[in-house]
Amino acid sequence: MTARRFLLYAVTSFLECGCSVPAHQAPTSTPQASDFEAIIARIERSDPESPAVLSAQLDYAEFLLSGAPGPCAERLERVQEQLGSVDANPKTRVMFPDGWARASNVEYHLHLARAACGSETDRAIELRTALAAAQRAVELYRNAFDYRSTVGMQADVASLFHQLGDNATALAAVATTLDMDREYGFEDDAQENYKRSLSWRGEPAGDAQIAALMEDFPKRRAVLTFGWRPSDAQITLESHRECLDDSQIVVSRAAAILERRVAADSGGGWSVSYAHRLKRYDPGVWPTMESSQTPQMVFPPAALPAADFKVSATGEFAGVTDLTAFSARLATKTEELIRAAAPSDGRARSLLRRAVDTTATAFSPGMLEAATAEDYQLETAMWIGATLEQGVWYEISAPLSLPGSIPRVVVQHRIEFAFTRMVPCTVGTAAPTCVEMIIHATPDEDALDQVIADSDLADYTASIEARIVTDAATLLPYAREERLNWYVSLGNGKRDSVLESEHLVSTTSYGAH
Repeated sequence: MTARRFLLYAVTSFLECGCSVPAHQAPTSTPQASDFEAIIARIERSDPESPAVLSAQLDYAEFLLSGAPGPCAERLERVQEQLGSVDANPKTRVMFPDGWARASNVEYHLHLARAACGSETDRAIELRTALAAAQRAVELYRNAFDYRSTVGMQADVASLFHQLGDNATALAAVATTLDMDREYGFEDDAQENYKRSLSWRGEPAGDAQIAALMEDFPKRRAVLTFGWRPSDAQITLESHRECLDDSQIVVSRAAAILERRVAADSGGGWSVSYAHRLKRYDPGVWPTMESSQTPQMVFPPAALPAADFKVSATGEFAGVTDLTAFSARLATKTEELIRAAAPSDGRARSLLRRAVDTTATAFSPGMLEAATAEDYQLETAMWIGATLEQGVWYEISAPLSLPGSIPRVVVQHRIEFAFTRMVPCTVGTAAPTCVEMIIHATPDEDALDQVIADSDLADYTASIEARIVTDAATLLPYAREERLNWYVSLGNGKRDSVLESEHLVSTTSYGAH
């Protein structure tokens, strides 16, 4: 399948993935410090709780670090003020988790700048503080699936060790960077890092030496083929949710363990069935609270991807098979679990009714059928016949639903995806025989603005990052991880605003097929 045909196919088959926080738009003319201050003030007036405030503060800090006019000490003090404001906000863990890595990056550059314009006595202290920030950023970028920034920060870690005079550790760190370059296929970065390594060793670092080291640099391509076979797998689902409800952070955990069987169907296709679906299921409706506390909200029950379905011999979704009966059993069982875990006070009784009503809607036959189809499309169908070059980001546009506690709204999204690396299919296996793919999605800004204008929303942002591990030869999935964040405010940021936000980390693991 050509790239063009694959992208068109993905548009029609990728049903729902999520969305990402739109990037803050800086002025088109040469910016001044006053421009950033005005933007921050304007956002704070309209919606002081919005994650856009945090993003604008980091924009301002980056501008000040990039060579804005003014004395060094004064500029860096203003950087510290913006960074300190972001760090001091406890809501960042819910509303702004994708910004954590960026904040650590800003902190790294802040201390690097202080080392450059401070006294020689303070230089080593500032470099070591920058090193700690850079090392944190490496892990935070990795957790956000931003591998390009991960490797770039690892190279900065190596450079800092070199500046501190620890050449042995610097060489070990650059060797780690080169391993990462080879893992993710970052050819241009690898050439720079080979040059750095040779120079630090005191060896020739010309074009010929670099070319010799690059001769065996891997060039990978993922050819994705639908080739299902009869298989059994145990599925483990974990979901950790942190929600901002009326400025209060509450936490919930949901989990499930079930068994999945893929069998040849008499019609030439494949049937997927599940066993023990309701034995080890925790819907995660009630927040994790101290025993003396009364919950102020409930979470929607966590999705349970367990409706039986069929696909054709070529991998096309053919529909669910036990929809009505399973929907009734799932709703009944979930209601039992909700009632069993409910606190006994009056406030909880009101929340109990809300949770039960939400369950009836979430697990209705129509919603289950849509969720089953969406899961299959995301994990399998949209990749059938695709050929992806490692590290190349492909882009499509498709209508997707906006997540969160707002009426179901579908808007056009920009969807980016890439084949990032080869990984072991399961934990405990060494051979990297499966492909990892990363997906980002961003709502069209004009479409989102229209939704806000036509509603009582003051602000709405969301983001999703999805990681999928699959066998390229069969497209049998082995893992899926999603990181979803959304924020909504009602009431135009006034005192009657309703502020809600959620950070969801969901991991689905398939055992050996």
